[in-house]
Amino acid sequence: MMSDLNKEKCNRGPGVYERLTDQGGMALVLAVSMLLILTVLGAVVWTASNRQIDSASFQQANQQAFFATQRGLEYAVTRDILLNLTAGQSIDLTSGVHKANINAGSSKTSGGGEIFAGEIIDDGPGEMPLRLRARYGSDFGANYYFISISADGPRASREDVETQVVRLFKHDDDSLFRTTGGG
Repeated sequence: MMSDLNKEKCNRGPGVYERLTDQGGMALVLAVSMLLILTVLGAVVWTASNRQIDSASFQQANQQAFFATQRGLEYAVTRDILLNLTAGQSIDLTSGVHKANINAGSSKTSGGGEIFAGEIIDDGPGEMPLRLRARYGSDFGANYYFISISADGPRASREDVETQVVRLFKHDDDSLFRTTGGG
């Protein structure tokens, strides 16, 4: 009985296993082509991710330089600094005491940039801006300050910020004031 089954198998023609062995290397060609496709895809992903990492590191360096200028600007518009200036006078923000106070706010999260140039110039009293004149009337006067700050960050990044600040003061009492900015 067993021999009849073997005879039937042989008489049927080529079986499933016999057909797979007669591919002429097609499986090898498919495997190598898939490997080549995956290699090219991996190279494209690697290049794209490296570009993103480089872009992010440059952006981080620019942000650190900008954070340094922001710290300098926040320091420059403090009440003590603005009230101690007289018309035509200027303050160098890179001088010892000012630079130390500005860099005291430096931290890993706010950035490692450092200012290398900065100045506040008191331009003196001037005409009240129209928008503010309509809001506050003739009880207030305006004093103008020009602030420019430049900072360096890592990877030779640099940021320059210039702005004008208007200090409004009440004509009969200089202790009341408001500060506005725009840049």
